[in-house]
Amino acid sequence: MAQHLDQWGNPVTAANGDAVAALDRTIMAYLGFRLDTGNHLKQALVADPEMPLALIYSGFFFLLFCHPKMHAKGLAARDHAAQVIAGSDANPRERQCMAALDAWADGDWHRASAAFESILLDYPLDAMALRLSHYLHFYLDGGKAMRLSSARVLPFWTMDQPGAGFVQAIHAFGLEENGEYAAAERHARRAVEINPADLWGIHAGAHIMEMQGRHHEGIGWIAAQTDHWSADTNNFRFHVWWQRALFHLELGDHATVLDLYDREIRAESTEEYLDITNGTALLWRLEQQGADVGDRWTELADRSAERVGDHLLCFADLHYAMAFGATGRDDAGQALLTAMRRGNVDETGAQGTVYRQVGIALSEAMIDARNGLHDRVVDVLLPLRHLFALVGGSHAQRDIFERILLESALAAGRATLARALAAERIDQKPTSPYNWQVHARALEMAGDPGAAARARQRASTLAA
Repeated sequence: MAQHLDQWGNPVTAANGDAVAALDRTIMAYLGFRLDTGNHLKQALVADPEMPLALIYSGFFFLLFCHPKMHAKGLAARDHAAQVIAGSDANPRERQCMAALDAWADGDWHRASAAFESILLDYPLDAMALRLSHYLHFYLDGGKAMRLSSARVLPFWTMDQPGAGFVQAIHAFGLEENGEYAAAERHARRAVEINPADLWGIHAGAHIMEMQGRHHEGIGWIAAQTDHWSADTNNFRFHVWWQRALFHLELGDHATVLDLYDREIRAESTEEYLDITNGTALLWRLEQQGADVGDRWTELADRSAERVGDHLLCFADLHYAMAFGATGRDDAGQALLTAMRRGNVDETGAQGTVYRQVGIALSEAMIDARNGLHDRVVDVLLPLRHLFALVGGSHAQRDIFERILLESALAAGRATLARALAAERIDQKPTSPYNWQVHARALEMAGDPGAAARARQRASTLAA
């Protein structure tokens, strides 16, 4: 083993330069959501089967699936990496990275996140540490933490650095989730200028436009980049198609939304958690707006039934609960809730805390909503609203929970509450036809038909 430098100048322990070059390609492919990421990592391990960072990254990649079988492989990879590193000349950066893997594998996401941030203090050009820290903040701390993490390293990334555009995209998304839309858009556009195939940059730009209610612009933004990324990117592309569907949904174009669902979002019946969450959240929104989704729920519920015992990521389990509620699979829903309770009653990891604070109650509420128990849904969700962010995901993704609360308030006849909730939404996004539509329903229920008519007119104008 010898000490080398990667293409960013970071120290790497490896038997030869071929392994280092392959690991560089692995990082770039991962940042670009490319299908060949795993192939490059295998090449690194062929060149050096005991390369510390290659073994560590293998463990991270398994854990990112949030799937029990992959999680078991992640634990095995962690143990193997620890054994190799204990008897190697691994450098301090690699040992810190091993500490992050060890914490993550044990469910201590906060400690893993802290380890990545510690790495970035000394090695601000460690792109993998930045991206993995960004992921953990996404499910732990939200926009402010994401923004600060990338802000600390951004001055070190000049435009001639490999992958500099990816860092621009990471910072853009952190800014967007922190509500700093103008700055976020500058970075997102810069990322896509550098690399039109940058899915995270495209994704960040779409989120900015979605949060600002720029529906037509959002459709055009995604459409303009489609040819650059659709061929060789992984399943994250389905989420970008989901983002485009949200724009069409706001405009009331249900036919296009369903076409995107069938042709892109769920063209493949995958078991990957993000793919399932895309589908369930979109179908639920469609039905809230009066669309007939046919039998599309069945496939999602079947896939969700395969994941009942996972409880590795609360955000995912919430969407499995949605699929069970939508299909009337009460037995599966109760099995999911039982697994969540049993699996997390003594859990000390980050996700166990989320389940106990909000996840289990939120899952119960979604099943209750489909069973018509709307008063109970409101009574449970209203005091939990400020905790929704704990489950992770973006503002756009978590909006489904706010919508469920509002729709249940309407269904329960709680007019003044529904009117207040709708007013909040209009203040946040005044260009949303849906927000004006639900406001009109609440106003009419509250006995103000004139204001309701004006709200409906406003919704129609915005959807035109």
